[in-house]
Amino acid sequence: MESRNLSTHRSRDIVQRMKSRRPFRFKQFEVAQEGGCMPVTTDACIFGAIADIGKAKSALDIGTGTGLLSLMLAQRFPEAHFTAVDIDEASVNQAHLNFENSPWKDRLNAVKADIREWEQGKQFDAIVCNPPFFENQLPSESEDKRRARHTVTLDFETLLQKINTLLNMDGKCWLLLPFLHTQYIENIARINALYIIHKINILSCVESQPHVSIFCISKNNTGSFYSDFIIYNGKGIYSNSMNAIMKYFYLDLIADRQ
Repeated sequence: MESRNLSTHRSRDIVQRMKSRRPFRFKQFEVAQEGGCMPVTTDACIFGAIADIGKAKSALDIGTGTGLLSLMLAQRFPEAHFTAVDIDEASVNQAHLNFENSPWKDRLNAVKADIREWEQGKQFDAIVCNPPFFENQLPSESEDKRRARHTVTLDFETLLQKINTLLNMDGKCWLLLPFLHTQYIENIARINALYIIHKINILSCVESQPHVSIFCISKNNTGSFYSDFIIYNGKGIYSNSMNAIMKYFYLDLIADRQ
């Protein structure tokens, strides 16, 4: 009984923290996040500032959460229309509100759906996805958070198979994934006739090991390009690369702002 009570208290603490999250304000939009399972993170912001969908007219955001990626990309690519899909109803409702309060609400649509079963009847020019992390690791206590962060309902193999179905022949898919799964993802991509044409390893500082990687995947083998992205030059100091991409989004560029 004591163990159950402790678990209940921990779950309540998680829910309370979710409710108390303040909106994350960018230069041109705001991300309210009290209804979403996962908060805005530095890695996700970097991803949204780097992913290049070019002249895509139609874009799919898989596992949109609060809608952060769709909002960042809508700012950068004015020709693109976004369909943002998530399995969690509270997250979809939060994304919808964030879209409605943005300058690009006419190009943003939040949809509650299980991507494994979702049949759209069309393919997309671009796909972006910050999928569940920590496959085969210990799930967190909150069911919503567990579903958002772990590959419980959507494993990487299923994700890439679905991407292969939903991405048009000339399209590109951008993924943010844990670095520890890099080789596994590359193998699955190869099995599904998908090519990794760009991989960017994200490092906190030059002395650290990569913790996440950004992948650009295509159905066309145009060659591979690999690079590193370093967030900090030192404690509390963003790198020149970080300043260059985030100056269009962050209200300030103080490294400890989050």
